[in-house]
Amino acid sequence: MKHSKVLAKIRAGEVARICALGHFLPFFPKLAAHFGYDGVWVDAEHRAFDSREAQALLAFHHNADIDCIWRPPTTEKTALYRLLEDGATGLMIPHVSTAEQAKTLVAAVKFPPLGERGLDGAGLDADFMTHASPSFPEHANRETLLVVQIETPVAVANASAIAAIPGVDVLFIGPGDLSLRLGCCPAPSDPQMMSVHKKVAQAAEMHGKAWGRPVGSIAEAQSIQELGARFIVLGDDFGAIYSHLASTSADLEAAFGVSSIVPNEASLVTP
Repeated sequence: MKHSKVLAKIRAGEVARICALGHFLPFFPKLAAHFGYDGVWVDAEHRAFDSREAQALLAFHHNADIDCIWRPPTTEKTALYRLLEDGATGLMIPHVSTAEQAKTLVAAVKFPPLGERGLDGAGLDADFMTHASPSFPEHANRETLLVVQIETPVAVANASAIAAIPGVDVLFIGPGDLSLRLGCCPAPSDPQMMSVHKKVAQAAEMHGKAWGRPVGSIAEAQSIQELGARFIVLGDDFGAIYSHLASTSADLEAAFGVSSIVPNEASLVTP
Protein backbone atom coordinates (compact mmCIF):
# COMPACT_ATOMS: atom_id res chain seq x y z
CA MET A 1 0.00 0.00 0.00
CA LYS A 2 1.30 3.40 -1.02
CA HIS A 3 2.63 6.03 1.35
CA SER A 4 2.05 9.65 0.36
CA LYS A 5 5.23 11.57 -0.39
CA VAL A 6 3.34 14.87 -0.18
CA LEU A 7 1.91 14.11 3.26
CA ALA A 8 5.32 12.93 4.46
CA LYS A 9 6.82 16.30 3.48
CA ILE A 10 3.98 18.26 5.05
CA ARG A 11 4.11 16.29 8.29
CA ALA A 12 7.85 16.89 8.50
CA GLY A 13 7.26 20.65 8.20
CA GLU A 14 8.82 20.73 4.73
CA VAL A 15 7.55 22.12 1.42
CA ALA A 16 5.92 19.58 -0.90
CA ARG A 17 6.91 20.17 -4.52
CA ILE A 18 3.95 19.80 -6.89
CA CYS A 19 3.61 20.24 -10.64
CA ALA A 20 0.45 20.20 -12.73
CA LEU A 21 -0.83 18.10 -15.63
CA GLY A 22 -3.87 18.71 -17.80
CA HIS A 23 -3.54 16.12 -20.56
CA PHE A 24 -3.03 12.39 -21.02
CA LEU A 25 0.78 12.25 -21.10
CA PRO A 26 1.94 8.83 -19.85
CA PHE A 27 5.56 9.97 -19.54
CA PHE A 28 4.80 12.97 -17.34
CA PRO A 29 4.70 11.23 -13.91
CA LYS A 30 8.08 9.57 -14.55
CA LEU A 31 9.69 12.85 -15.59
CA ALA A 32 8.18 14.68 -12.60
CA ALA A 33 9.53 12.02 -10.24
CA HIS A 34 12.92 12.09 -11.97
CA PHE A 35 13.20 15.83 -11.39
CA GLY A 36 12.37 15.58 -7.70
CA TYR A 37 8.69 16.44 -7.51
CA ASP A 38 6.65 14.85 -4.73
CA GLY A 39 3.32 14.95 -6.53
CA VAL A 40 1.42 15.79 -9.70
CA TRP A 41 -1.86 17.67 -9.60
CA VAL A 42 -4.02 16.39 -12.48
CA ASP A 43 -6.73 18.80 -13.58
CA ALA A 44 -9.82 16.87 -14.64
CA GLU A 45 -12.07 19.80 -13.71
CA HIS A 46 -11.17 21.79 -16.83
CA ARG A 47 -9.72 18.97 -18.96
CA ALA A 48 -11.42 15.77 -20.17
CA PHE A 49 -10.22 12.29 -19.24
CA ASP A 50 -12.26 9.16 -19.87
CA SER A 51 -12.33 6.49 -17.17
CA ARG A 52 -9.71 4.26 -18.82
CA GLU A 53 -7.36 7.20 -19.35
CA ALA A 54 -7.76 8.08 -15.68
CA GLN A 55 -7.00 4.51 -14.59
CA ALA A 56 -3.96 4.33 -16.86
CA LEU A 57 -2.59 7.70 -15.77
CA LEU A 58 -3.03 6.80 -12.10
CA ALA A 59 -1.17 3.54 -12.72
CA PHE A 60 1.67 5.46 -14.38
CA HIS A 61 1.96 7.56 -11.21
CA HIS A 62 2.20 4.41 -9.10
CA ASN A 63 4.83 3.03 -11.45
CA ALA A 64 6.85 6.24 -11.07
CA ASP A 65 6.34 6.24 -7.27
CA ILE A 66 4.94 9.76 -7.19
CA ASP A 67 1.73 11.09 -5.66
CA CYS A 68 -1.20 11.89 -7.94
CA ILE A 69 -3.59 14.54 -6.63
CA TRP A 70 -6.63 14.34 -8.90
CA ARG A 71 -9.01 17.29 -9.32
CA PRO A 72 -12.32 15.70 -10.41
CA PRO A 73 -15.21 17.29 -12.31
CA THR A 74 -17.75 16.01 -9.75
CA THR A 75 -18.25 15.64 -6.01
CA GLU A 76 -20.51 12.59 -6.35
CA LYS A 77 -19.51 10.24 -3.52
CA THR A 78 -18.83 6.97 -5.35
CA ALA A 79 -17.09 8.78 -8.22
CA LEU A 80 -14.69 10.33 -5.71
CA TYR A 81 -13.71 7.17 -3.89
CA ARG A 82 -13.45 5.19 -7.12
CA LEU A 83 -10.63 7.54 -8.09
CA LEU A 84 -8.93 6.59 -4.84
CA GLU A 85 -9.52 2.90 -5.56
CA ASP A 86 -7.94 3.40 -8.98
CA GLY A 87 -4.82 4.81 -7.35
CA ALA A 88 -5.16 8.54 -6.67
CA THR A 89 -3.08 9.47 -3.65
CA GLY A 90 -5.29 12.46 -3.06
CA LEU A 91 -8.19 14.51 -4.33
CA MET A 92 -8.33 18.27 -4.88
CA ILE A 93 -11.89 19.58 -4.72
CA PRO A 94 -12.70 22.97 -6.25
CA HIS A 95 -14.97 25.64 -4.75
CA VAL A 96 -15.23 24.47 -1.14
CA SER A 97 -16.71 27.47 0.63
CA THR A 98 -18.17 26.14 3.88
CA ALA A 99 -17.36 23.74 6.69
CA GLU A 100 -20.49 21.75 5.78
CA GLN A 101 -19.11 21.14 2.28
CA ALA A 102 -15.79 20.04 3.76
CA LYS A 103 -17.56 17.61 6.11
CA THR A 104 -19.45 16.09 3.18
CA LEU A 105 -16.19 15.56 1.30
CA VAL A 106 -14.51 13.93 4.29
CA ALA A 107 -17.51 11.61 4.60
CA ALA A 108 -17.10 10.62 0.94
CA VAL A 109 -13.36 9.94 0.85
CA LYS A 110 -12.45 8.72 4.35
CA PHE A 111 -13.33 5.37 5.90
CA PRO A 112 -15.09 5.10 9.28
CA PRO A 113 -14.74 6.29 11.92
CA LEU A 114 -13.65 9.50 10.15
CA GLY A 115 -15.98 9.23 7.15
CA GLU A 116 -18.38 6.95 5.29
CA ARG A 117 -16.33 5.79 2.29
CA GLY A 118 -17.40 2.42 0.91
CA LEU A 119 -14.89 -0.43 1.33
CA ASP A 120 -13.75 -2.44 -1.69
CA GLY A 121 -10.15 -3.51 -1.08
CA ALA A 122 -9.62 -4.88 -4.60
CA GLY A 123 -8.33 -1.70 -6.24
CA LEU A 124 -4.85 -0.44 -7.02
CA ASP A 125 -4.88 1.48 -3.73
CA ALA A 126 -5.05 -1.87 -1.90
CA ASP A 127 -2.54 -3.61 -4.21
CA PHE A 128 -5.38 -5.60 -5.80
CA MET A 129 -5.65 -7.71 -2.63
CA THR A 130 -2.13 -9.11 -3.05
CA HIS A 131 -1.25 -7.79 0.40
CA ALA A 132 -4.65 -7.98 2.04
CA SER A 133 -4.62 -6.38 5.46
CA PRO A 134 -7.29 -5.47 8.00
CA SER A 135 -5.36 -2.24 8.56
CA PHE A 136 -6.05 -1.03 5.00
CA PRO A 137 -8.84 1.43 5.96
CA GLU A 138 -6.66 2.96 8.66
CA HIS A 139 -3.72 3.17 6.26
CA ALA A 140 -5.88 4.77 3.56
CA ASN A 141 -7.24 7.37 5.97
CA ARG A 142 -3.71 8.25 7.04
CA GLU A 143 -2.14 8.30 3.55
CA THR A 144 -4.97 9.73 1.44
CA LEU A 145 -4.73 13.46 0.87
CA LEU A 146 -7.81 15.71 0.81
CA VAL A 147 -7.17 19.17 -0.62
CA VAL A 148 -9.99 21.73 -0.56
CA GLN A 149 -9.84 24.81 -2.75
CA ILE A 150 -10.42 28.28 -1.36
CA GLU A 151 -11.79 30.16 -4.35
CA THR A 152 -14.48 32.57 -3.13
CA PRO A 153 -14.72 35.39 -0.59
CA VAL A 154 -17.11 33.15 1.40
CA ALA A 155 -14.44 30.45 1.53
CA VAL A 156 -11.86 32.95 2.76
CA ALA A 157 -14.24 34.08 5.51
CA ASN A 158 -14.82 30.43 6.46
CA ALA A 159 -11.18 29.34 6.16
CA SER A 160 -10.76 28.64 9.87
CA ALA A 161 -13.99 26.62 10.08
CA ILE A 162 -12.98 24.61 6.99
CA ALA A 163 -9.49 23.97 8.34
CA ALA A 164 -10.99 22.75 11.62
CA ILE A 165 -12.69 19.77 9.94
CA PRO A 166 -10.86 16.50 10.71
CA GLY A 167 -9.83 14.82 7.48
CA VAL A 168 -9.08 18.02 5.56
CA ASP A 169 -5.33 18.10 4.90
CA VAL A 170 -4.66 21.16 2.73
CA LEU A 171 -6.30 24.52 2.04
CA PHE A 172 -5.41 25.39 -1.54
CA ILE A 173 -6.01 28.90 -2.81
CA GLY A 174 -7.33 29.09 -6.38
CA PRO A 175 -5.95 32.50 -7.42
CA GLY A 176 -7.73 32.62 -10.76
CA ASP A 177 -11.27 32.19 -9.51
CA LEU A 178 -10.61 34.10 -6.31
CA SER A 179 -9.07 37.13 -8.02
CA LEU A 180 -11.98 37.17 -10.48
CA ARG A 181 -14.40 37.46 -7.57
CA LEU A 182 -12.29 39.93 -5.60
CA GLY A 183 -11.51 42.11 -8.61
CA CYS A 184 -7.78 41.96 -8.05
CA CYS A 185 -4.65 40.50 -9.61
CA PRO A 186 -3.97 36.78 -8.92
CA ALA A 187 -0.27 37.38 -8.26
CA PRO A 188 0.94 36.79 -4.68
CA SER A 189 2.25 40.37 -4.59
CA ASP A 190 -1.23 41.89 -5.01
CA PRO A 191 -2.29 43.49 -1.70
CA GLN A 192 -5.73 41.85 -1.66
CA MET A 193 -4.29 38.46 -2.55
CA MET A 194 -1.61 38.87 0.10
CA SER A 195 -4.35 39.55 2.64
CA VAL A 196 -6.03 36.28 1.60
CA HIS A 197 -2.74 34.42 1.97
CA LYS A 198 -2.34 35.68 5.52
CA LYS A 199 -5.90 34.74 6.49
CA VAL A 200 -5.60 31.24 5.05
CA ALA A 201 -2.13 30.80 6.54
CA GLN A 202 -3.44 31.77 9.97
CA ALA A 203 -6.38 29.36 9.67
CA ALA A 204 -4.12 26.51 8.57
CA GLU A 205 -1.62 27.10 11.36
CA MET A 206 -4.35 27.33 13.98
CA HIS A 207 -5.68 23.88 13.08
CA GLY A 208 -2.44 22.15 12.14
CA LYS A 209 -3.18 21.98 8.41
CA ALA A 210 -1.11 22.84 5.34
CA TRP A 211 -1.92 25.46 2.75
CA GLY A 212 -0.63 26.55 -0.63
CA ARG A 213 -1.38 27.75 -4.15
CA PRO A 214 0.00 27.62 -7.70
CA VAL A 215 2.76 30.10 -8.50
CA GLY A 216 4.46 31.27 -11.66
CA SER A 217 8.04 31.72 -10.49
CA ILE A 218 10.48 30.74 -7.78
CA ALA A 219 10.25 34.28 -6.37
CA GLU A 220 6.50 33.80 -5.89
CA ALA A 221 7.12 30.37 -4.36
CA GLN A 222 9.54 31.85 -1.85
CA SER A 223 7.15 34.66 -0.98
CA ILE A 224 4.35 32.27 0.03
CA GLN A 225 6.76 29.81 1.68
CA GLU A 226 7.80 32.64 3.98
CA LEU A 227 4.15 32.84 5.07
CA GLY A 228 4.15 29.12 5.85
CA ALA A 229 2.89 27.56 2.60
CA ARG A 230 3.93 23.92 2.26
CA PHE A 231 1.89 22.81 -0.79
CA ILE A 232 3.38 24.75 -3.69
CA VAL A 233 2.62 24.13 -7.36
CA LEU A 234 5.18 25.30 -9.91
CA GLY A 235 5.48 23.83 -13.40
CA ASP A 236 2.91 22.33 -15.78
CA ASP A 237 2.62 20.64 -19.15
CA PHE A 238 0.82 23.45 -21.00
CA GLY A 239 3.16 26.19 -19.74
CA ALA A 240 6.24 24.12 -20.53
CA ILE A 241 5.16 23.39 -24.11
CA TYR A 242 3.95 26.97 -24.65
CA SER A 243 7.26 28.42 -23.45
CA HIS A 244 9.32 25.91 -25.40
CA LEU A 245 7.51 26.57 -28.69
CA ALA A 246 7.72 30.33 -28.17
CA SER A 247 11.46 30.01 -27.62
CA THR A 248 12.13 27.68 -30.53
CA SER A 249 9.96 29.77 -32.86
CA ALA A 250 12.00 32.85 -31.93
CA ASP A 251 15.19 30.88 -32.59
CA LEU A 252 13.92 29.88 -36.03
CA GLU A 253 13.02 33.45 -36.89
CA ALA A 254 16.45 34.66 -35.75
CA ALA A 255 18.23 31.96 -37.74
CA PHE A 256 16.22 31.87 -40.95
CA GLY A 257 13.91 34.87 -40.98
CA VAL A 258 10.13 34.82 -40.75
CA SER A 259 9.73 33.99 -44.45
CA SER A 260 11.57 30.68 -43.96
CA ILE A 261 8.87 29.35 -41.63
CA VAL A 262 6.28 27.26 -43.45
CA PRO A 263 2.88 28.97 -43.10
CA ASN A 264 -0.04 27.04 -41.74
CA GLU A 265 -3.04 26.11 -43.88
CA ALA A 266 -5.15 29.00 -42.59
CA SER A 267 -2.62 31.51 -43.91
CA LEU A 268 -2.87 29.96 -47.40
CA VAL A 269 -6.61 30.53 -47.65
CA THR A 270 -7.52 33.57 -49.77
CA PRO A 271 -10.78 35.46 -49.17
